[in-house]
Amino acid sequence: MKDVMLTLIGPDATGIVARTAAIVEARGGNWLDSRMIRLGGYFSGILRISIPEASLAAFGEEVETFLKGEGFQVAIQPAEIVAGESKGAAARLELSGQDHPGIVHAIFSAFRESGVNVEELSTGLQVAPWSGTPVFEAKASLRIPEGVSLDVLQANLENLASDLLVEVGFKRD
Repeated sequence: MKDVMLTLIGPDATGIVARTAAIVEARGGNWLDSRMIRLGGYFSGILRISIPEASLAAFGEEVETFLKGEGFQVAIQPAEIVAGESKGAAARLELSGQDHPGIVHAIFSAFRESGVNVEELSTGLQVAPWSGTPVFEAKASLRIPEGVSLDVLQANLENLASDLLVEVGFKRD
């Protein structure tokens, strides 16, 4: 068995996941991990599957024929990176504030400078019920490296949030 990563993006339609799963099963594969979402009328996904090496070429041809026929961009690559245990403290970030350019860049640049790894990120716009203005929201799962003070990081985030006019919730898991 060989682990591979399949990434796909294309117009959303009913049955994309079911048909992809059927191809995996038909080729003797096993669906291991995935993240999928409908965003702006598009469907995007990344999944890790395990498939018999003898079926890999046929799987690739079949899944590409199906997905590209549906208007998808597709990439299949070996999943050779060994998943290890994440090191450092786990934390969560929740952020919200009136939308304006630069929020994501400022917050995540601060994380990069501190060596913080973003393990999962979800962002979106909501309409404020009291004013109808767009409110930017972000939720992230983070991994704080050893040697980085969570208290100092939180204080830096709070100062940055004040400059950006956003609210930041930072919690240790």
